[in-house]
Amino acid sequence: EYFLKEKEVRDDNHIPSNDPILFLEIIVSDASEFVDVIKVKGVQVGDYRILRAESAAVPNAIAALLLYIRDQTGKIPHAYFGWVEGNPIQYLLRFILFGEGDIAVVTREVLRRAEKNYKMRPGIHVGG
Repeated sequence: EYFLKEKEVRDDNHIPSNDPILFLEIIVSDASEFVDVIKVKGVQVGDYRILRAESAAVPNAIAALLLYIRDQTGKIPHAYFGWVEGNPIQYLLRFILFGEGDIAVVTREVLRRAEKNYKMRPGIHVGG
């Protein structure tokens, strides 16, 4: 599973084989249990490094973690997503009205609102 996803992301985005990749897995928790602290656990599965977290709002959790990584390392992280067909405006409206929508599009919007300086904003890449 991780092998195929890594190969796909590297091939689609021209990521060199010596650049490290870190997987992020977020389990969707009960929306009524919204918290302002995200607990992240690092695990190793074979040769793959994975961060695992739980959140009621996946795009918000991804954005928060990317900003945290940037602030801790001084380097701008990049997140790579597969593309889901559909209208991005509809996804944004679903997010605003119901807290749901396409994760990549909504994560980018959360980051855009949180970090006004686009040069400091984590990169969101959608391909496939």
